[in-house]
Amino acid sequence: MVSGPNFETIAEARMLWILGCDSVGMSMVPEVTVAKHCGLQVVALSLITNKVSLDYSREEKVNHEEVLEICKMRAELLQKLWLPDSKKVPGSSPGWGT
Repeated sequence: MVSGPNFETIAEARMLWILGCDSVGMSMVPEVTVAKHCGLQVVALSLITNKVSLDYSREEKVNHEEVLEICKMRAELLQKLWLPDSKKVPGSSPGWGT
């Protein structure tokens, strides 16, 4: 995990790759920790939105607008997958994001 809200640096990505990581999260752990500290029940879903460069000479950079577009597209899919099952969770609010 890297601290968000910012994209991982090439140095961080290289270190995590050397350590065997296949994906990197930005902010879920701190948010879940705070929610649990507040006594909330948590269901966490992660979405991989961008490729990480391990090469300083690579000209392609992470594009924030592309990440937002991927999030928008995948939010619709997640709602279709989650909303029917969320009604089975006691105390849930199945109308999130709608």
